[in-house]
Amino acid sequence: IRFTGSLANYNWSKYSDIDLHIVVDFAKIDEDVELVKSFFDSARMRWNDIHDIRIYGYEVEIYVENVGDVHKSSGIYSILNDQWIIEPDPTSVDIDISLARKKSDDIETQVNMIAHIIDNEKYDSALRAIDRIKEKIRRMRKAGLDSPKQEFSPENIAFKILRREEVLQKLSNMKYDAYDRLMSI
Repeated sequence: IRFTGSLANYNWSKYSDIDLHIVVDFAKIDEDVELVKSFFDSARMRWNDIHDIRIYGYEVEIYVENVGDVHKSSGIYSILNDQWIIEPDPTSVDIDISLARKKSDDIETQVNMIAHIIDNEKYDSALRAIDRIKEKIRRMRKAGLDSPKQEFSPENIAFKILRREEVLQKLSNMKYDAYDRLMSI
């Protein structure tokens, strides 16, 4: 069991949560590792949805990670062994907030434009645009986490801004709405 994320390094804010990663050898459960991953993803999302556990006011969010998966973070603490796996270094923190804000504002503008597409009843176009933006956000965050700055990259900080300002939730809600309207008679 590992404690990681912004509260385990120097990237925390009042919006942070406690990321607890449970590391499991998926292959020991079943040879279909993708099936095991899907099961754990569903189970953790349900757990996170129905529980409101807090430690010193910070929400606890669990993840289930396959043994051997690479989790990039500048701070990873082993709860079981009571020691740092990767100890964070405060001198390596350099966050370009203005660039992160520019990236998040650009995506928020695109999300707001999709609302107009839905208002014009072009649901197929809206769904394609939503999927495109969601993929762009995934690529952006992955590129940031894969960069030398990792979780301190403008791309990851932009993702956190989008999540904190509920732009990601708005995007998901719009997808459900557009789909429901498209399928309704």
